[in-house]
Amino acid sequence: MLKNRFDITCLANEPAGIAAEMTGIATLDVYAADPVAKTEAKGPEWIKILPRGKFIARDGRPFDIDPELLVSRFEADAIDIPVDLDHATVKKALFGDAAPAVGWINKLEARTDGLYGRVEWLDEGLRVLAARTHRYISPSMTTDDNGKALWLHSAALVAAPAASMPAVASAQPKHSPEKPMLKAIALALGLTEDASEASCLSALGDLKKRVDPAIHEQTLQTLSTTKTALETLRAETRKGKIDGLLEEALKAKKIVPAERDTFAALCATDEGIEQVKKLIELRPATLGATNLDTKSPTGDVKTLSAEDRQIMKELGLTEEEFRKANGLTAA
Repeated sequence: MLKNRFDITCLANEPAGIAAEMTGIATLDVYAADPVAKTEAKGPEWIKILPRGKFIARDGRPFDIDPELLVSRFEADAIDIPVDLDHATVKKALFGDAAPAVGWINKLEARTDGLYGRVEWLDEGLRVLAARTHRYISPSMTTDDNGKALWLHSAALVAAPAASMPAVASAQPKHSPEKPMLKAIALALGLTEDASEASCLSALGDLKKRVDPAIHEQTLQTLSTTKTALETLRAETRKGKIDGLLEEALKAKKIVPAERDTFAALCATDEGIEQVKKLIELRPATLGATNLDTKSPTGDVKTLSAEDRQIMKELGLTEEEFRKANGLTAA
């Protein structure tokens, strides 16, 4: 059941009587999501507004925060959320008084640990942060009877937190030099180059969660095994191709058995195989004409023909090597 339009819960300590529902829970460090902004003397671009999940307020009320639900409502409304001082937007509006904003939340984002907002700070908001008079952020929201947050109404810079939190506004903040490496990291993570260090760390954390080390290692092992199997298959296919080519050449009497290893060595690459194919195609099938495989060696020295010497030249063999390969008597 929704509460009435002014029944808004604020997460800051308030004296009784102004708004009974404004007693709050934990207000958050303004710079919790963007600590670099404090050292650079500027307002943080992103602020953490609410923690995720269920918790109990200091006054005993239960709260349940679903960041995705609040982001959905914000996007549906398409209206920026004001950041004021001391919940003036809630309190002063009850009496019709002016309650100017000191900043505007123009984007909400649901993250692992809670709800975050991107703030466009106005001059007054920057002045207040620099003066250290209001160092904490406190949201105002509507809730149902079970403490479920339904709508983020506004957020306020407050001086007194409802829970112990570290002080964040620096009295004399110093400007730190530009960090080109941080810009490079931000761009590599898909962020804008002016993203804060905290935003980069958050993106790295999200990236780490998406990659399970065990799954990564298993994937690498599978890829290695697959690569080895593929290389083995390629080697076996190549060997079969070469064996088939040379066996056909032997049958066609275009090479002799002694030449087989030489031709096989020339087939070490795809280009080599093609060259051997062309060489075998150009050679005449005359190696079997002498019928040396059916004759018994004699003591006579055979005179080599011009064709024999042409074959020797093509294969780069000496006469002695050729005679030995073909079972001829040495000269």
